[in-house]
Amino acid sequence: MTFLSKLSLRAQLALAMAGCVLLAIIFGYVGLTLFGEFQTKRAIEALPSAAQTALTKLEQQRAPTQEEIKALLQADSDLGSSLEDEQNLVLLGLTIVACIVGAIGAITLANRIAEPMEVVAGAIRKIARGDLSARAIPKATGSHEASKLVVDFNTMATALERYDRELVEGAAAIAHELRTPLTILRGRLQGMLDGVFEASPSEVSGLIKQVESLSRLVDDLQTISMAEVGELALQKAPVHLDQLLADLSQFLNPDIEAAGMRLELTLQPVLVQADPIRLRQAGLSLISNACRYAKSGGIVEIDCGMVGSWAVIRVMDRGPGLSDLAVENIFRMFWREDPSRARELGGSGIGLAVVDAIARAHGGTISASQRSGGGAAFELRLPLVCPG
Repeated sequence: MTFLSKLSLRAQLALAMAGCVLLAIIFGYVGLTLFGEFQTKRAIEALPSAAQTALTKLEQQRAPTQEEIKALLQADSDLGSSLEDEQNLVLLGLTIVACIVGAIGAITLANRIAEPMEVVAGAIRKIARGDLSARAIPKATGSHEASKLVVDFNTMATALERYDRELVEGAAAIAHELRTPLTILRGRLQGMLDGVFEASPSEVSGLIKQVESLSRLVDDLQTISMAEVGELALQKAPVHLDQLLADLSQFLNPDIEAAGMRLELTLQPVLVQADPIRLRQAGLSLISNACRYAKSGGIVEIDCGMVGSWAVIRVMDRGPGLSDLAVENIFRMFWREDPSRARELGGSGIGLAVVDAIARAHGGTISASQRSGGGAAFELRLPLVCPG
Protein backbone atom coordinates (compact mmCIF):
# COMPACT_ATOMS: atom_id res chain seq x y z
CA MET A 1 0.00 0.00 0.00
CA THR A 2 1.44 3.37 -1.06
CA PHE A 3 1.69 6.44 1.13
CA LEU A 4 -1.19 8.16 -0.67
CA SER A 5 -3.50 5.15 -0.28
CA LYS A 6 -3.03 5.34 3.49
CA LEU A 7 -4.33 8.92 3.51
CA SER A 8 -7.99 9.80 3.77
CA LEU A 9 -9.81 11.28 0.79
CA ARG A 10 -9.98 14.66 2.55
CA ALA A 11 -6.22 14.63 3.13
CA GLN A 12 -5.52 13.73 -0.50
CA LEU A 13 -7.76 16.53 -1.79
CA ALA A 14 -6.17 19.02 0.61
CA LEU A 15 -2.69 17.99 -0.54
CA ALA A 16 -3.76 18.27 -4.18
CA MET A 17 -5.09 21.79 -3.66
CA ALA A 18 -2.01 22.84 -1.73
CA GLY A 19 0.15 21.34 -4.45
CA CYS A 20 -1.63 23.31 -7.17
CA VAL A 21 -1.20 26.57 -5.26
CA LEU A 22 2.47 25.82 -4.59
CA LEU A 23 2.99 24.87 -8.24
CA ALA A 24 1.47 28.15 -9.40
CA ILE A 25 3.73 30.12 -7.03
CA ILE A 26 6.83 28.22 -8.12
CA PHE A 27 6.10 28.61 -11.81
CA GLY A 28 5.22 32.31 -11.41
CA TYR A 29 8.00 33.42 -9.10
CA VAL A 30 10.87 31.27 -10.31
CA GLY A 31 9.90 31.57 -13.97
CA LEU A 32 9.55 35.32 -13.91
CA THR A 33 12.73 35.74 -11.87
CA LEU A 34 14.80 33.70 -14.31
CA PHE A 35 13.20 35.38 -17.30
CA GLY A 36 13.77 38.84 -15.73
CA GLU A 37 17.48 38.09 -15.37
CA PHE A 38 17.61 36.93 -18.98
CA GLN A 39 15.74 40.05 -20.14
CA THR A 40 18.10 42.35 -18.22
CA LYS A 41 21.19 40.74 -19.68
CA ARG A 42 19.78 40.83 -23.19
CA ALA A 43 18.59 44.45 -22.84
CA ILE A 44 22.02 45.63 -21.67
CA GLU A 45 23.68 43.93 -24.59
CA ALA A 46 21.20 45.61 -26.97
CA LEU A 47 21.82 49.17 -25.65
CA PRO A 48 23.61 51.72 -27.82
CA SER A 49 27.26 52.30 -26.93
CA ALA A 50 26.50 55.70 -25.36
CA ALA A 51 23.75 54.22 -23.19
CA GLN A 52 26.00 51.34 -22.16
CA THR A 53 28.73 53.86 -21.22
CA ALA A 54 26.22 55.83 -19.11
CA LEU A 55 25.06 52.67 -17.38
CA THR A 56 28.61 51.55 -16.65
CA LYS A 57 29.50 54.99 -15.17
CA LEU A 58 26.38 54.92 -12.96
CA GLU A 59 27.33 51.44 -11.66
CA GLN A 60 30.82 52.79 -10.90
CA GLN A 61 29.21 55.82 -9.21
CA ARG A 62 30.60 58.23 -11.83
CA ALA A 63 28.61 60.98 -13.57
CA PRO A 64 27.85 60.32 -17.25
CA THR A 65 27.73 63.11 -19.80
CA GLN A 66 24.47 64.75 -20.86
CA GLU A 67 24.52 62.99 -24.24
CA GLU A 68 25.07 59.62 -22.53
CA ILE A 69 22.13 60.24 -20.17
CA LYS A 70 19.86 61.15 -23.07
CA ALA A 71 20.88 57.98 -24.91
CA LEU A 72 20.16 55.88 -21.79
CA LEU A 73 16.74 57.48 -21.24
CA GLN A 74 15.79 57.00 -24.87
CA ALA A 75 16.81 53.32 -24.75
CA ASP A 76 14.87 52.79 -21.56
CA SER A 77 11.75 54.35 -23.12
CA ASP A 78 12.06 52.13 -26.19
CA LEU A 79 12.68 48.92 -24.21
CA GLY A 80 10.13 49.49 -21.42
CA SER A 81 6.97 48.63 -23.32
CA SER A 82 8.54 45.69 -25.18
CA LEU A 83 9.91 44.16 -21.94
CA GLU A 84 6.51 44.45 -20.28
CA ASP A 85 4.83 42.75 -23.24
CA GLU A 86 7.37 39.91 -23.13
CA GLN A 87 6.84 39.45 -19.40
CA ASN A 88 3.06 39.27 -19.90
CA LEU A 89 3.52 36.65 -22.62
CA VAL A 90 5.89 34.63 -20.43
CA LEU A 91 3.49 34.86 -17.49
CA LEU A 92 0.67 33.63 -19.71
CA GLY A 93 2.81 30.73 -20.91
CA LEU A 94 3.82 29.81 -17.37
CA THR A 95 0.16 29.91 -16.32
CA ILE A 96 -0.80 27.57 -19.15
CA VAL A 97 2.01 25.16 -18.25
CA ALA A 98 1.00 25.25 -14.56
CA CYS A 99 -2.62 24.55 -15.54
CA ILE A 100 -1.57 21.61 -17.73
CA VAL A 101 0.61 20.11 -15.00
CA GLY A 102 -2.13 20.70 -12.41
CA ALA A 103 -4.73 19.13 -14.72
CA ILE A 104 -2.54 16.06 -15.20
CA GLY A 105 -2.14 15.74 -11.42
CA ALA A 106 -5.88 16.28 -10.86
CA ILE A 107 -6.82 13.66 -13.48
CA THR A 108 -4.36 11.19 -11.97
CA LEU A 109 -5.78 11.75 -8.49
CA ALA A 110 -9.36 11.56 -9.80
CA ASN A 111 -8.59 8.24 -11.49
CA ARG A 112 -7.06 6.89 -8.29
CA ILE A 113 -10.19 7.88 -6.39
CA ALA A 114 -12.74 6.85 -9.01
CA GLU A 115 -11.23 3.53 -10.14
CA PRO A 116 -11.98 1.60 -6.91
CA MET A 117 -15.51 3.07 -6.87
CA GLU A 118 -16.10 1.99 -10.47
CA VAL A 119 -14.81 -1.51 -9.72
CA VAL A 120 -17.10 -1.80 -6.69
CA ALA A 121 -20.05 -0.49 -8.75
CA GLY A 122 -19.32 -3.08 -11.46
CA ALA A 123 -19.18 -5.88 -8.91
CA ILE A 124 -22.47 -4.67 -7.40
CA ARG A 125 -24.13 -4.86 -10.82
CA LYS A 126 -22.85 -8.43 -11.27
CA ILE A 127 -24.22 -9.45 -7.87
CA ALA A 128 -27.54 -7.80 -8.72
CA ARG A 129 -27.65 -10.03 -11.83
CA GLY A 130 -27.08 -13.11 -9.68
CA ASP A 131 -23.31 -13.57 -9.91
CA LEU A 132 -22.50 -13.84 -6.20
CA SER A 133 -18.89 -14.75 -6.95
CA ALA A 134 -18.16 -11.18 -8.13
CA ARG A 135 -15.48 -9.35 -6.18
CA ALA A 136 -13.98 -5.86 -6.38
CA ILE A 137 -10.29 -6.00 -7.34
CA PRO A 138 -9.13 -2.46 -8.20
CA LYS A 139 -5.77 -1.75 -9.82
CA ALA A 140 -5.19 1.18 -7.48
CA THR A 141 -6.20 1.35 -3.84
CA GLY A 142 -7.03 5.07 -4.04
CA SER A 143 -7.72 6.56 -0.62
CA HIS A 144 -8.05 5.00 2.82
CA GLU A 145 -11.84 5.22 2.55
CA ALA A 146 -11.80 3.54 -0.87
CA SER A 147 -9.58 0.74 0.41
CA LYS A 148 -11.91 0.18 3.34
CA LEU A 149 -14.93 0.24 1.02
CA VAL A 150 -13.36 -2.44 -1.20
CA VAL A 151 -12.49 -4.65 1.78
CA ASP A 152 -15.94 -4.24 3.35
CA PHE A 153 -17.68 -4.92 0.04
CA ASN A 154 -15.67 -8.09 -0.62
CA THR A 155 -16.36 -9.27 2.94
CA MET A 156 -20.07 -8.65 2.43
CA ALA A 157 -20.02 -10.42 -0.96
CA THR A 158 -18.25 -13.43 0.54
CA ALA A 159 -20.79 -13.62 3.36
CA LEU A 160 -23.66 -13.22 0.89
CA GLU A 161 -22.29 -16.03 -1.27
CA ARG A 162 -21.90 -18.24 1.81
CA TYR A 163 -25.42 -17.47 3.02
CA ASP A 164 -26.82 -18.25 -0.42
CA ARG A 165 -24.95 -21.55 -0.53
CA GLU A 166 -26.10 -22.44 2.98
CA LEU A 167 -29.67 -21.51 2.04
CA VAL A 168 -29.61 -23.86 -0.94
CA GLU A 169 -27.91 -26.63 1.03
CA GLY A 170 -30.23 -26.06 3.98
CA ALA A 171 -33.33 -26.24 1.81
CA ALA A 172 -32.10 -29.51 0.30
CA ALA A 173 -31.24 -30.88 3.75
CA ILE A 174 -34.63 -29.89 5.20
CA ALA A 175 -36.39 -31.55 2.27
CA HIS A 176 -34.35 -34.70 2.87
CA GLU A 177 -35.08 -34.71 6.60
CA LEU A 178 -38.80 -34.23 6.01
CA ARG A 179 -39.02 -36.81 3.25
CA THR A 180 -38.42 -39.91 5.43
CA PRO A 181 -41.09 -39.35 8.11
CA LEU A 182 -43.56 -38.04 5.53
CA THR A 183 -43.00 -41.11 3.34
CA ILE A 184 -43.57 -43.38 6.33
CA LEU A 185 -46.71 -41.51 7.32
CA ARG A 186 -48.13 -41.55 3.80
CA GLY A 187 -47.33 -45.22 3.28
CA ARG A 188 -48.81 -46.35 6.57
CA LEU A 189 -51.92 -44.21 6.25
CA GLN A 190 -52.45 -45.38 2.67
CA GLY A 191 -51.98 -48.96 3.87
CA MET A 192 -54.60 -48.48 6.59
CA LEU A 193 -56.97 -46.95 4.06
CA ASP A 194 -56.46 -49.91 1.71
CA GLY A 195 -56.81 -52.42 4.52
CA VAL A 196 -53.19 -53.60 4.26
CA PHE A 197 -52.41 -52.44 7.80
CA GLU A 198 -54.71 -52.63 10.79
CA ALA A 199 -55.27 -49.37 12.65
CA SER A 200 -54.03 -50.91 15.88
CA PRO A 201 -52.86 -48.86 18.89
CA SER A 202 -49.24 -49.84 18.22
CA GLU A 203 -49.52 -48.77 14.58
CA VAL A 204 -51.07 -45.43 15.51
CA SER A 205 -48.41 -44.97 18.20
CA GLY A 206 -45.70 -45.40 15.57
CA LEU A 207 -47.33 -42.77 13.37
CA ILE A 208 -47.55 -40.38 16.32
CA LYS A 209 -43.78 -40.79 16.86
CA GLN A 210 -43.19 -39.79 13.24
CA VAL A 211 -45.39 -36.72 13.74
CA GLU A 212 -43.48 -35.86 16.92
CA SER A 213 -40.21 -36.15 14.98
CA LEU A 214 -41.54 -33.70 12.41
CA SER A 215 -42.74 -31.36 15.14
CA ARG A 216 -39.30 -31.37 16.81
CA LEU A 217 -37.62 -30.62 13.50
CA VAL A 218 -40.00 -27.72 12.82
CA ASP A 219 -39.50 -26.36 16.34
CA ASP A 220 -35.72 -26.56 15.98
CA LEU A 221 -35.82 -24.76 12.64
CA GLN A 222 -38.00 -22.05 14.15
CA THR A 223 -35.58 -21.67 17.07
CA ILE A 224 -32.63 -21.19 14.73
CA SER A 225 -34.52 -18.81 12.43
CA MET A 226 -35.66 -16.62 15.30
CA ALA A 227 -32.16 -16.57 16.80
CA GLU A 228 -30.68 -15.50 13.45
CA VAL A 229 -32.84 -12.36 13.41
CA GLY A 230 -32.46 -11.72 17.14
CA GLU A 231 -36.09 -12.48 17.96
CA LEU A 232 -35.74 -15.68 19.96
CA ALA A 233 -37.96 -15.05 22.99
CA LEU A 234 -36.33 -15.89 26.31
CA GLN A 235 -38.29 -16.26 29.53
CA LYS A 236 -35.45 -15.50 31.90
CA ALA A 237 -35.40 -16.48 35.53
CA PRO A 238 -32.75 -17.40 38.11
CA VAL A 239 -31.40 -20.83 37.13
CA HIS A 240 -29.11 -23.05 39.19
CA LEU A 241 -27.09 -24.74 36.47
CA ASP A 242 -25.86 -27.50 38.77
CA GLN A 243 -29.42 -28.44 39.73
CA LEU A 244 -30.65 -28.24 36.13
CA LEU A 245 -27.88 -30.58 34.93
CA ALA A 246 -28.45 -32.96 37.86
CA ASP A 247 -32.18 -33.20 37.05
CA LEU A 248 -31.47 -33.63 33.34
CA SER A 249 -28.90 -36.36 34.01
CA GLN A 250 -31.33 -38.21 36.27
CA PHE A 251 -33.97 -38.03 33.53
CA LEU A 252 -31.58 -39.39 30.87
CA ASN A 253 -29.73 -41.89 33.05
CA PRO A 254 -32.00 -44.94 32.35
CA ASP A 255 -31.54 -44.58 28.59
CA ILE A 256 -27.82 -43.97 28.99
CA GLU A 257 -27.40 -47.08 31.15
CA ALA A 258 -29.46 -49.11 28.68
CA ALA A 259 -26.96 -48.06 26.00
CA GLY A 260 -24.10 -49.41 28.13
CA MET A 261 -22.77 -46.00 29.13
CA ARG A 262 -22.54 -44.03 32.34
CA LEU A 263 -22.53 -40.41 33.44
CA GLU A 264 -19.95 -38.73 35.65
CA LEU A 265 -21.01 -35.41 37.16
CA THR A 266 -18.81 -32.69 38.63
CA LEU A 267 -21.19 -29.86 39.43
CA GLN A 268 -20.35 -26.67 41.28
CA PRO A 269 -23.09 -24.26 42.35
CA VAL A 270 -23.64 -21.68 39.59
CA LEU A 271 -26.53 -19.23 39.35
CA VAL A 272 -27.39 -17.46 36.08
CA GLN A 273 -30.28 -15.40 34.78
CA ALA A 274 -31.49 -17.41 31.80
CA ASP A 275 -34.36 -19.29 30.18
CA PRO A 276 -34.52 -22.66 31.98
CA ILE A 277 -36.46 -24.38 29.17
CA ARG A 278 -33.94 -23.29 26.54
CA LEU A 279 -31.00 -24.29 28.73
CA ARG A 280 -32.59 -27.70 29.34
CA GLN A 281 -33.02 -28.03 25.57
CA ALA A 282 -29.34 -27.17 25.00
CA GLY A 283 -28.15 -29.56 27.71
CA LEU A 284 -30.31 -32.37 26.36
CA SER A 285 -28.87 -31.89 22.85
CA LEU A 286 -25.27 -31.90 24.10
CA ILE A 287 -25.69 -35.02 26.24
CA SER A 288 -27.72 -36.88 23.60
CA ASN A 289 -25.10 -36.01 20.98
CA ALA A 290 -22.31 -37.39 23.18
CA CYS A 291 -24.24 -40.59 23.86
CA ARG A 292 -25.07 -41.07 20.18
CA TYR A 293 -21.60 -40.55 18.71
CA ALA A 294 -19.30 -41.57 21.58
CA LYS A 295 -20.90 -44.83 22.65
CA SER A 296 -17.58 -46.61 22.22
CA GLY A 297 -16.05 -44.47 24.96
CA GLY A 298 -18.56 -45.77 27.54
CA ILE A 299 -18.60 -42.54 29.57
CA VAL A 300 -19.97 -39.02 29.39
CA GLU A 301 -18.51 -36.44 31.78
CA ILE A 302 -20.57 -33.38 32.68
CA ASP A 303 -19.32 -30.53 34.80
CA CYS A 304 -20.22 -26.91 35.41
CA GLY A 305 -18.56 -24.06 37.22
CA MET A 306 -17.39 -20.48 36.84
CA VAL A 307 -14.49 -19.12 34.80
CA GLY A 308 -14.07 -15.40 35.33
CA SER A 309 -17.37 -13.72 34.45
CA TRP A 310 -18.69 -16.82 32.69
CA ALA A 311 -20.78 -19.76 33.78
CA VAL A 312 -19.38 -22.82 32.01
CA ILE A 313 -21.00 -26.16 31.15
CA ARG A 314 -18.78 -28.90 29.74
CA VAL A 315 -19.94 -32.16 28.17
CA MET A 316 -17.01 -34.50 27.44
CA ASP A 317 -16.67 -38.04 26.14
CA ARG A 318 -14.01 -40.60 25.24
CA GLY A 319 -15.36 -41.51 21.82
CA PRO A 320 -13.63 -41.18 18.45
CA GLY A 321 -13.30 -37.43 18.86
CA LEU A 322 -13.51 -34.65 16.30
CA SER A 323 -11.45 -33.82 13.25
CA ASP A 324 -10.29 -30.27 12.55
CA LEU A 325 -12.99 -30.05 9.87
CA ALA A 326 -15.65 -31.09 12.39
CA VAL A 327 -14.45 -28.59 15.00
CA GLU A 328 -14.86 -25.82 12.42
CA ASN A 329 -18.26 -26.84 11.03
CA ILE A 330 -20.04 -28.94 13.64
CA PHE A 331 -22.45 -26.16 14.69
CA ARG A 332 -23.63 -25.56 11.12
CA MET A 333 -27.16 -26.69 10.43
CA PHE A 334 -27.38 -30.18 8.88
CA TRP A 335 -23.58 -30.48 8.63
CA ARG A 336 -22.29 -34.04 8.85
CA GLU A 337 -18.71 -35.13 8.28
CA ASP A 338 -19.86 -38.68 7.42
CA PRO A 339 -23.52 -38.46 6.36
CA SER A 340 -24.02 -42.22 6.00
CA ARG A 341 -22.70 -42.99 9.49
CA ALA A 342 -24.57 -40.04 11.02
CA ARG A 343 -27.90 -41.18 9.62
CA GLU A 344 -27.31 -44.68 10.92
CA LEU A 345 -26.89 -43.24 14.40
CA GLY A 346 -30.04 -41.11 14.11
CA GLY A 347 -30.48 -37.40 14.71
CA SER A 348 -31.55 -34.67 12.35
CA GLY A 349 -28.20 -32.87 12.15
CA ILE A 350 -29.70 -29.76 13.65
CA GLY A 351 -29.35 -30.26 17.40
CA LEU A 352 -25.94 -28.59 17.82
CA ALA A 353 -27.06 -25.68 15.62
CA VAL A 354 -29.93 -25.19 18.07
CA VAL A 355 -27.45 -25.19 20.98
CA ASP A 356 -25.41 -22.52 19.18
CA ALA A 357 -28.56 -20.43 18.61
CA ILE A 358 -29.56 -20.70 22.28
CA ALA A 359 -26.05 -19.77 23.44
CA ARG A 360 -25.95 -16.68 21.20
CA ALA A 361 -29.44 -15.62 22.30
CA HIS A 362 -28.16 -15.59 25.89
CA GLY A 363 -25.04 -13.63 24.93
CA GLY A 364 -22.88 -16.73 25.30
CA THR A 365 -20.84 -19.08 23.14
CA ILE A 366 -20.54 -22.78 22.37
CA SER A 367 -17.29 -24.39 21.24
CA ALA A 368 -16.03 -27.87 20.40
CA SER A 369 -12.55 -29.31 20.72
CA GLN A 370 -10.60 -32.53 20.62
CA ARG A 371 -9.74 -33.87 24.07
CA SER A 372 -6.23 -34.82 25.00
CA GLY A 373 -6.16 -38.60 25.13
CA GLY A 374 -9.09 -38.95 22.73
CA GLY A 375 -12.71 -37.90 22.69
CA ALA A 376 -14.60 -34.66 22.20
CA ALA A 377 -15.37 -31.77 24.53
CA PHE A 378 -18.19 -29.24 24.17
CA GLU A 379 -18.09 -26.07 26.25
CA LEU A 380 -21.14 -23.83 26.67
CA ARG A 381 -20.41 -20.42 28.18
CA LEU A 382 -23.07 -18.10 29.54
CA PRO A 383 -22.48 -14.67 31.07
CA LEU A 384 -23.14 -14.65 34.78
CA VAL A 385 -25.29 -11.57 34.14
CA CYS A 386 -27.10 -12.17 30.83
CA PRO A 387 -28.02 -9.13 28.68
CA GLY A 388 -31.65 -8.16 28.38
